Amino acid sequence: MKRLFIYIMLLMGVILPSAAKNRAKQVIAHRGYWKTEGSAQNSISSLQNTYKIGVYGSEFDVHITRDGEVVVFHDDDVEGIKIENANYADIKDKRLKNGERIPKLQEYLAAAKLLGNMKLILEVKEHIQKSDEDRCIDATLKMVNEAGLADRTEYISFSKHACDYIVQHAPKSKVSYLNGDLSPREAKEAGYAGIDYEDSVYIDHPSWIKEARQLGLVTNVWTVNDLKEIKYFFRQGIDYVTTNEPEKAKAL
Repeated sequence: MKRLFIYIMLLMGVILPSAAKNRAKQVIAHRGYWKTEGSAQNSISSLQNTYKIGVYGSEFDVHITRDGEVVVFHDDDVEGIKIENANYADIKDKRLKNGERIPKLQEYLAAAKLLGNMKLILEVKEHIQKSDEDRCIDATLKMVNEAGLADRTEYISFSKHACDYIVQHAPKSKVSYLNGDLSPREAKEAGYAGIDYEDSVYIDHPSWIKEARQLGLVTNVWTVNDLKEIKYFFRQGIDYVTTNEPEKAKAL
């Protein structure tokens, strides 16, 4: 009878598991905390805003240009200019919605060094050519190491090739796969530290969070903005939630 009562209370959201963590330490700001005045996605200001609200980490995306400059930007093109096929000079004067210049990774890391121990969740974007993904990763790892941020940087990608390449060339780094087509066991066998899947993947595979935990994998869910859904995943034992509403999620 007692077990039944606890189960019902958990479903109602009245109590949380005794192992529940500080929720602020489970929140990742998607492309930084950009839903504030004067900010923009993947901007240095969104990175700084994430630090100000005190959550686990700030997620951002990187591409490499034809002439070897790694830039922080989500889409694979800037106003129709394909980043992978362009030289940096072709996009250097383009602006984000808040007027900031598109950051170079080196500039972004320099800003991050000033922000305590906040984690950097670095997504290597898929490139048309796998050789360009390799170039992007090589340059990224070099800059992260030179900035002294290796222990604060975690890597994610939809590209299995990119994840495998990072595991091979930076075996001590935490790498999580985004695409959702690997079971926890398959991700473990690939050498990944975790799975970082869309909410619908976990809904379709309700045992995967528990299975991942049993295998010692970290779990993250993206991109969840509805607070009821965030509460649901916290109750399921998810390790991290990536959201466009990090301040609201932290308040949970």
